[in-house]
Amino acid sequence: MSDLSRDELEEAVELVGISTQRRRQRRRISILGGFDGSHLDLQLPAEALDPTENVNGVPFTESLVEEIDVVPHSCFHSPACVGQLQREVGRASACASPLLFRDGEHALDGSVLGEFGDRRHVASLWRKPVGTLAAMADIKPFRAVRYSGAAGSLGDLVAPPYDAVDEAERAELYTRSAYNVVHLTLPESASEAGRLYREWLAQDVLARDDEPLAWLAAERYIGPDGVARERRGVIVSLAAEPYETGSVLPHERTHPRIREERLRLLRATRVQPEPILVLDDMPIGVEPPTTPPALEVDGTRLWPVPAPPSPDPGQLLIADGHHRYESAVELAAEAGESGTRIMALVVSKDDAGLHVFPTHRAFAGRPDLEMLDEGETCRDLDEALLRLDQEPHERPVVIAYRRRSIQLVRGRESELDVELVDRYGTDGITYTPRRDEAVAAVDGGAADVAFLLRGQRVDDIFGIARRGGRMPPKSTYFFPKPLSGLLFHPLDR
Repeated sequence: MSDLSRDELEEAVELVGISTQRRRQRRRISILGGFDGSHLDLQLPAEALDPTENVNGVPFTESLVEEIDVVPHSCFHSPACVGQLQREVGRASACASPLLFRDGEHALDGSVLGEFGDRRHVASLWRKPVGTLAAMADIKPFRAVRYSGAAGSLGDLVAPPYDAVDEAERAELYTRSAYNVVHLTLPESASEAGRLYREWLAQDVLARDDEPLAWLAAERYIGPDGVARERRGVIVSLAAEPYETGSVLPHERTHPRIREERLRLLRATRVQPEPILVLDDMPIGVEPPTTPPALEVDGTRLWPVPAPPSPDPGQLLIADGHHRYESAVELAAEAGESGTRIMALVVSKDDAGLHVFPTHRAFAGRPDLEMLDEGETCRDLDEALLRLDQEPHERPVVIAYRRRSIQLVRGRESELDVELVDRYGTDGITYTPRRDEAVAAVDGGAADVAFLLRGQRVDDIFGIARRGGRMPPKSTYFFPKPLSGLLFHPLDR
């Protein structure tokens, strides 16, 4: 392979399926991990293969397949070629059916990169795909339903999302206002929620916007770590497509019971009263206007705009709202509907106000864990926290906090921090995003041990999702969760 000029490298690429649906068309290549070593031409032969299998007899899931030859350029210059590569792929995709994420993820393999003299990328192929074909999510403005003002102050009508409200807060919100959104998100029954929503529309408690709009959002908050931040994004209508298309990626496992509960509610109401939170792998350029916001409550400010700042987002990752997203996909599948959409707050993964907080674990009634001794002992919690902060993220490490000892516990290199703790099962487990609460539970005798974790890095979460992996529940804590009731997204257009 010393001289590869103009030779076809069939074994260097994965065969991919070609979708005939134009809206799944790929418009760019995402270059991850700092790819700067070689320039390739993508060529699309005019001759089509058999629509059900490739030349080697391997079946495809799509109805039409074409072959893509990847050929090294005979004369290339690394830094200058990335933009040209993107332009060439854009031209190719404009005249060809798009590549399916599920059929081919890596455009290059380690051996080819090695022969191109870019060996430092070979080891990173598994964790961060180099030269992957990125799916494009479908986002649009939408005609929102909003509280008209007839029901009183907006502060009495909004609520945290359904999964952040406990029984005591639900009871308080129910009595705060008969029109509080929690009557729809945590109703007595799905049918009751549907009846109430239609009644509020008929009574003009809720009114629908005349024109489709996107909404710039700025959320001021103080995190569990006590630091003040402002997260910025845009609220849009997002096409709820199956994960296999690659336009929207999950990162956590879901529970069938909760998903079915959300699905019943969506069937009955035909509206989404709370946005999910998704992360864009590209900048989206959200700059809040200097004019007063149209809506403002509890640190959240919204401004309507005719279109999102970046109408063509990159690949999106669900940060919060997996159950709601999957229920929307299921509703479309069971009804035979196309184009089911969901309300989403889109935030760039590089937004200065975005922070992933850890969820700490505490175990009660577990004498086996209380007596466990498997780490490096620290003098006190301050020393343990300092050493935890200095540990590389490539290897899992947590603090095991007990009344008798404080230890730094390391796991296997392939594990996540949360997977290290998952070894101990879930018997007697409780979760909290606040470190002081976990420590206090042990000091007060309510828990035998607390495991204090680090927050996950957003790029690592994207990497896991792109490889098709799922993290355990409570692996990430994206705070704050977007408020419910500021905007409603009807399923009916």
